[in-house]
Order: sequence, then C-alpha cells, then structure tokens
Amino acid sequence: DLFDGRSQLLVYHFMFGPPYEAGCPVCSSIADTLAPQVPHLKARDTTLLLASRAPLAKLIAYRERMGWGIDWVSSGGSDFNRDLGFLYTEEELKPFLEGEIPATVDQNARMCGTDVLGYVSEGPGLSAYALSDGIVYRTYVTTARGVEPLMAYYTLLDRTPKGRDESDTRPLWVRRHDEYETS
Repeated sequence: DLFDGRSQLLVYHFMFGPPYEAGCPVCSSIADTLAPQVPHLKARDTTLLLASRAPLAKLIAYRERMGWGIDWVSSGGSDFNRDLGFLYTEEELKPFLEGEIPATVDQNARMCGTDVLGYVSEGPGLSAYALSDGIVYRTYVTTARGVEPLMAYYTLLDRTPKGRDESDTRPLWVRRHDEYETS
C-alpha cells in the first residue's frame, strides 16, 4: 500500500534509470529538501515517496549513502513513468539529441554514470493522488520546471544580490550534498 494508511500520496519522480550508477544530482538536491518534510506531511494525512526505474536494491543503497529517511519504490518493469510522461523514447528525443547538447546535460549524465541518451530518457516530476472508497485518483502532475518550487535553495538564492548566479556558459553548480568541496 503506497498510501501507507493515508488518503493522500505525493510521488517525486526521481531520475535514476536502470543504467545509472548514481541518482541524478539535481533530483538528489531536491530529495535533500523533501526528506525533512515527511513527518509534517504524514501529520496532514499525506505520504511522500520517491519513485525511480532502477532496481530497488540500487535505490536503497543510494538512499543510505545520502542519509535520507524517505521511502523509495522502484517502478522498473512497469509503464508508470511512461504513462505519466517521465520516460522518453530515443525517437522522441531525436530532435534534442541531434542538436547541441547543453553542457549541463552532458555533465549530469557523466555524474550519473550513464550516457546522454540514458540520462535524458528519464524525466523528473511530481504527481499527487487521492484514495477514496478504495479508488485511486490522480489529482496533479507536473514535470521538469514544474518541480522548481521543491528546490528550496533556489528560493533562498533568489533573495540574495547575486541570485542564482547561473548562465548558459557556466556548468551546472548543483552537486550531491556529499560532493561539494568544503569552503
């Protein structure tokens, strides 16, 4: 029972495909902000979990590395990600792959231990569900930029003089929390 006895369920679709050696660094930074929210959400009849297509053993090992206390399920072998628009075919990605690959995409693919196709075939997102009289209703889905509100560090940086201090020519700065150089 994914709802874990509650009537509401939030699923963060975490980019961690079967060929990945490690989870997406951006999704990892989001999970860093989500994990502390779990007790607050449970108090409001809401279960939050992560879902990825990698095998469960790989997901659990990564969760332990990151120190998260959040449930994680594997959607591998199902159509769940595809049905919600979080999994893309090579044919669908062809226009993107034939263009110039952004440095951030190449960097994140390498950080995940996969190639660009393996990386971009997965997509991040958030979906919400309600359970009523034994029937599950999907009530919300957002992808990609729609998950930006989950990135608490952006909200904080947006209030500083430099803001996010990002540009197209500068590689993505987001890392897994155990990979930043100490300063």
